[in-house]
Amino acid sequence: MDLKLAAIDLDGTLLKEDCTISERNRKAICRAMELGYLVVPSTGRGYRNSRFVLEEFPAMPYYINANGTTVTRGEPEEVLLSKTISLDTGREIYRIAREYPAFIELYHGLDAFDSREGCEKLYKSGVMEAYCRQLLKTNIHLDSLDDFVLKEEHLISKFHIVCVSKKDKEELMERLGALEGVFPISTASQNIEIADTHWSKKDGLAWLCGRLKIDASQVLAIGDSENDYEQIRWAGVGVAVKNAYPRVIGAADALVASNEEDGVAQALEQFLNL
Repeated sequence: MDLKLAAIDLDGTLLKEDCTISERNRKAICRAMELGYLVVPSTGRGYRNSRFVLEEFPAMPYYINANGTTVTRGEPEEVLLSKTISLDTGREIYRIAREYPAFIELYHGLDAFDSREGCEKLYKSGVMEAYCRQLLKTNIHLDSLDDFVLKEEHLISKFHIVCVSKKDKEELMERLGALEGVFPISTASQNIEIADTHWSKKDGLAWLCGRLKIDASQVLAIGDSENDYEQIRWAGVGVAVKNAYPRVIGAADALVASNEEDGVAQALEQFLNL
């Protein structure tokens, strides 16, 4: 098995529930890099935040962020791919979303933007406090997102919305899904994620592999959630951690231990022969 690249999801996969990285996982990733494997974070988080989460590692050559809509070179920092939602569609998504008490996070280039009022809603949503603190650490906090979205012509690569109530989330999912070309997904109990049309981590990963002349058969992809499904199906070896969604487990070639039990290290040790 001639694997060359390992695409690793962060939340629910590499990160434990308290948003930390175990020592075994850290050592396995460092060992894989030392042996010449290309380790690529493939996450729904933005670039700045993934760099912060992975600050204990050397800069990785490439990062796939915002559900595959942004591919960045690590050193020097350079956006190689930016797949964005059309201006009109982005504004309509925002107009509907702001009718609800929700945290709205916008991904644009290397950064993520939110509003100070929205941050309060994130804490009220019941999401784990460790996640809230970590996610907001690198965001740019604006007094309001209105001008950023409705007046200034900022193209958004991804919307991340966390509703205060599950009822609001279900209603908002339905309303947003009724918009032409909008296909919202959910990776947690009260969140909604929207990229351009059906764009996913798989598309960002496939684009990067095409640039690097790496075949899908040479890719190991590890994940747990709805936004990992397509890349796990596409990769030569798709691995689900034990805590993954049933649909993701069904698409995987192998199942390893959960994110609380060093599943990433187990996958790297097994398939990269560490």
